Amino acid sequence: METKNIQEFLALAKLGSSYAAAEKLFISQSSLVRHIQSIEEEFGVPLFDRTRRGFSLNENGKLFLPYAEKIAMLQSQCYQSLHPEEKDPDVIRIASEGKIIDLMIAFKKEYPTYNIDYQKCSNIEIELRSGQVEVAFLSTMTSSHEDLNAIPFYNEEVLAVLYEGHPLADRESVRLEDLRGEQFVALCDDVVFDDTFLERYRRVGFVREISASVPVGTDLMRLVKEKIGIALMHGNADTTPEYPGVKVIPLEPRMQYEVCMCYRNDVPLTKAAEAFVNFAKRWHVRNGDINLSFDAMI
Repeated sequence: METKNIQEFLALAKLGSSYAAAEKLFISQSSLVRHIQSIEEEFGVPLFDRTRRGFSLNENGKLFLPYAEKIAMLQSQCYQSLHPEEKDPDVIRIASEGKIIDLMIAFKKEYPTYNIDYQKCSNIEIELRSGQVEVAFLSTMTSSHEDLNAIPFYNEEVLAVLYEGHPLADRESVRLEDLRGEQFVALCDDVVFDDTFLERYRRVGFVREISASVPVGTDLMRLVKEKIGIALMHGNADTTPEYPGVKVIPLEPRMQYEVCMCYRNDVPLTKAAEAFVNFAKRWHVRNGDINLSFDAMI
């Protein structure tokens, strides 16, 4: 088994879409599917159920998942040990499940000599624990985190994005049940389709039907405006800017979640990462519950 295929397995397990996983890993969709098939052939069992909605882990895949995560973590730790020269003391390696551009800009203005290396990870939590990322902003953690400092940073919620003229667009709020049967468009790696939220959707009989996935928020808004589908996105209903031809509406009841700034407590931070963490703590106190992710995305 090629170790690079493990990252592809993890990305597909998380996103449930071969298109979205391939986009995130910068490979072709056909290559990703072929590599997944090679893992299944090696084990002699299927790991995913394939449906017209995408890929979902079957019982074999769920059994393999924790082993795949350990393999990916050990692979990353091994690489870091073999290539210590790649660690630049003036570079902070960060990753985030939300948009933190305002924090990054503010930090660079105060600390211009430090550089920020924003990592695009298939599994942020694994890469944080393995040391490939030093600071991560996580909305969900799949396992125990006694080895992590997790500082609540801001709150967001799941919002419905509808095109003008949609039968529900003039409402103050919508229920998930109201969106049954709709075609959806989505960001490739948006947290609102994380397993944690999918379980909440299933409780009310809501099933996602993704007709298109795109990598950036402006493209998503355009798809909605052109009536290709509606969307669910993370953000905050009270601070959402207007976008022509699109209405952003909160869910009822509101589906909120917390984003934490996380870093390992079993290894010391580099000087640069320590400066970033301390700055982020001060910046959060000044700015309060920032809720700027939606603004930064579009």
